[in-house]
Amino acid sequence: MEIKPLTREELTDVSYWLASLNQTDHHFIAWLESEQAAIEEQLSQLLSIDIPLAWVSKQDGEINGFIGVLPFMDQCLARLLGPFTTCSDAEQCLEALWEACLPTIKSHVSAVKVAFYKKNEKLTHFAEAHNFHCYNIEKTLLLHKDNWEIGEASTSGVEPFNAGDYREVHALHPSAAFYTLDEMIYLHQHDSHFHLWVYKDEQRVSGYVFLEEIEGTVEAEICFMNVAKQEQSQGIGFNLLTYACEHAFTNSNVELVTISVRNENSGAERLYKSYGFEEGPTIYAYEKVFS
Repeated sequence: MEIKPLTREELTDVSYWLASLNQTDHHFIAWLESEQAAIEEQLSQLLSIDIPLAWVSKQDGEINGFIGVLPFMDQCLARLLGPFTTCSDAEQCLEALWEACLPTIKSHVSAVKVAFYKKNEKLTHFAEAHNFHCYNIEKTLLLHKDNWEIGEASTSGVEPFNAGDYREVHALHPSAAFYTLDEMIYLHQHDSHFHLWVYKDEQRVSGYVFLEEIEGTVEAEICFMNVAKQEQSQGIGFNLLTYACEHAFTNSNVELVTISVRNENSGAERLYKSYGFEEGPTIYAYEKVFS
């Protein structure tokens, strides 16, 4: 088995290999894109950085493993894209991939995170063996278009984000979220697959929702939806949810909308299920902090 940094010549083959794996629950890892073209673009961006951030394992010229490091330098944090393996000796391959990326990780960040379904038993064992701790558990909830109908629920008060909303939305947005507010605004303004809406009452922002229509699929994800604590239980979340789902199902070819909810957030889970969302797989997020 040979492990080397990913090269541009390997991008297409590796992205096809990863796309086929990440569509299955027992290999799925969050934060890696879903479709081959999107994965290729994601990995291409890693290669544009002047430090190695992706490694490929091969046996007799055939790909059998991969790990990538998605850095967030301002947070001293990296999210792992992997490790993946189809090797018969999975433990050995995962260990070798981890050892390959560890010097880069320790040189540039103080913590790494990885998230996956519990059916990914190989990665569960790997994370626990390396003293990662489970810091978050989120259920994925699913709403199929066949189970959705345009209702009479109000979407009044919901409008596209504008620059004057920045301060109030920033106060609502989690600081450790995958996307920063600036990144969400950029995507909203420059990529038609992303949408950022706010709820306003008398020109004061009380909540927001961020939707991604996943390119190359019939799926959309409500990445974030937050309502000010003092404004909760007043129907604002329902309005935002209704607006986002109506947009997804009526303005594109979306057949499925997903949203994630923390295990302990029973109020949000009740809201989503009352709207018609059904329970899907659960994502377990692990973190390792380096001293």
